[in-house]
Amino acid sequence: MHRISIETVQDDTSLRAWAEVVDAADVWGVTSFEDIRYLREVQAGRVDYVLRLEGVPVGAAFVRQPGGDGGTPCAVAGIWVLGEHRRHGLGTRLHRALSAHARGLGMEGLEFEAYESQEGALRYLGNRGYKEVARHVELVLELDGLPMPEVCPPPGITFTTREGRDDLLPGMYQVALEAIPDMPVDEADEVGTFEEWRASDIDRPIHTPDLTFVALHGAEVVGYAVLQRARRGVAFHSLTGVKRAWRGRGIASALKRAQIAGAKKAGFKRLVTENVVGNAPIRHLNEVMGYRPLPGAIVFRGPLL
Repeated sequence: MHRISIETVQDDTSLRAWAEVVDAADVWGVTSFEDIRYLREVQAGRVDYVLRLEGVPVGAAFVRQPGGDGGTPCAVAGIWVLGEHRRHGLGTRLHRALSAHARGLGMEGLEFEAYESQEGALRYLGNRGYKEVARHVELVLELDGLPMPEVCPPPGITFTTREGRDDLLPGMYQVALEAIPDMPVDEADEVGTFEEWRASDIDRPIHTPDLTFVALHGAEVVGYAVLQRARRGVAFHSLTGVKRAWRGRGIASALKRAQIAGAKKAGFKRLVTENVVGNAPIRHLNEVMGYRPLPGAIVFRGPLL
């Protein structure tokens, strides 16, 4: 009989164990220990768990309250189990722990994300009544051997990075207030207050200022684009947004080229982006720039155990 225990993450030692499991089990791995620690501070009601088998960490999970002010009472969650320990009920044990905490938060269900390539996870969720609510296309651009793109902002537009320019944040927030609600999804993310937006979209350790590009018309911020620093030579595209009145002028594509150039200069090997299936314009832009599809991500919602 194996000795199995589930502990709530309380300190950096247990959090490092959590991060090591996720880094080994996740499709992309953990961006950084510092980023996970930051998320624990800003995400409401978040709890992280480590599952140990004979004292060795082999599973990890988290659950937190959903963002926004309303919508479905469904907590956001994640479960990871090291490959050699799957199909032995360990994920279900973590699922029960997540369900108990979510129930205490007044939630009625859980939301998980799984990749098309994770057949076991898809089968697990389907067998427990989870239904697909959204699907995202994953695309990758290999940077090795790619010519350095020429970055030419449209006439009247200048680009700068956010490094040392906190004065640009109010203008960037105004872009977010238009760009995020316009995403073609059934339930667009809530932008929240300026402080909430800054905490989630700007101040995370992976959102470094030198890889945040801002489009200016004079002193007005008309668009911006953020790259997330990941591990293993990978960087992820975060939001690329342009104000409604300035769309259709090539600002988004020029920002994308600035990101590619910035990633190459920073030594990254791959750029990964995620687009909702219905966002045809940005998907077309990415394809034109040479991004190639990967197995996509699916968002599921279902009942508590």
